[in-house]
Amino acid sequence: MIVTLTCNPAIDKTVSKNETLFSIGGKGINVAKVLKVLGEEPLCTGFLGKENGKIITDGLEELKIANHFIEVDGKVRTNTKIIENDQLTERNEKGPDVSEKNVRQLLDCLSQFHDDIIVISGSAPKNLKTDFYGKIIDLLKQNNNKVILDCDGEMFARALAYRPDVIKPNEDEICRYLGIEYNRKRIIEECAKMDIPLICISLGAEGSIFIDGDDVYEVRPQKVEYASAVGAGDAMVAAMAYGMAHSLNLLEMIQLASACASASVETRGTETPAYERIMKHLKNTEVNKYE
Repeated sequence: MIVTLTCNPAIDKTVSKNETLFSIGGKGINVAKVLKVLGEEPLCTGFLGKENGKIITDGLEELKIANHFIEVDGKVRTNTKIIENDQLTERNEKGPDVSEKNVRQLLDCLSQFHDDIIVISGSAPKNLKTDFYGKIIDLLKQNNNKVILDCDGEMFARALAYRPDVIKPNEDEICRYLGIEYNRKRIIEECAKMDIPLICISLGAEGSIFIDGDDVYEVRPQKVEYASAVGAGDAMVAAMAYGMAHSLNLLEMIQLASACASASVETRGTETPAYERIMKHLKNTEVNKYE
């Protein structure tokens, strides 16, 4: 099973010149939506504000995506994404705090999973300690789960000590973590020292890099009809989770991740890319060994 953990779900409001779109979101939920397109039956879990959380659960049920959230006091936040001249500006609300009881409920839920693939992605409630994701990874690893981590900041930095199986920072996030200006060669050298089995670095318009021990692969961007970059990273994470679940080899996984990202860029707002669009890009994706 593939489980996606979204600790701070959102109602995504995407504003462009011609329209305003609303959709259920939060990075783990976005991952689950792409997994569904790929033919998986994921489970969504995490924290969910009681006041308007039904918007999220109703949306998931409409998509036939299973879910089991821990209800918390407060309301699901709204994240506004403004697209203007192909530039993205995000205004994200804080979201509700969670109690110690809520945390215990989530840990009890996660302790039930064994030999599964767990995707931890996105922000956590602000009142939680920065070792929260690290403790979750430690718990999950005790039950032989595989963990994909996609988050930022101190929560990301402290979680690395628990050695997730896959991480997917973007260019800005990895540079902040390493404390360096963007330099592809330097990033690769520093990431190779991190003792993480697979590192995927998304580079936006420049494609992506995958670091697997001493082996490094790069994918140059395909020509796409740009609609929105929102959710492209989540689509990559979904593809990697799918690849792990189906024992794809590394090159196959990289190709699928790139194809999902390209299809997402061609899709409005946080809408989910169509399967046919993903397959179109999959045929044209080239993976090269980085020298």
